[in-house]
Amino acid sequence: MQKITYPVILAAKLGDPDAMQDILCHYEKYINHHSCRSLYDSYGNSCTFVDEEIKSRIQAKLMHQIIAHFDPKKPPRGG
Repeated sequence: MQKITYPVILAAKLGDPDAMQDILCHYEKYINHHSCRSLYDSYGNSCTFVDEEIKSRIQAKLMHQIIAHFDPKKPPRGG
C-alpha cells in the first residue's frame, strides 16, 4: 500500500474534494474494520456488518482533522 503524499494532504486541506476522496479511499479498509458491528439471533448465530453511521462519523473526524489541524507550514517527518 502506498503512502499518501504530502501534496495530496495539502490539497485536501485547501479544499480539493478529489484529494479528500483519495485519502478516504486510502483508509477505507481501516475505517470499515473499525465500523463493524455484530448482531446475534435467538440461536446465538452472529452476523457482522459495517455500520454506515459509525463509518460516516469516522470519515467526518478524519476530514475534520485534516482541515482543522494539518499545519502546512510544518514540514513532514522524514522528508
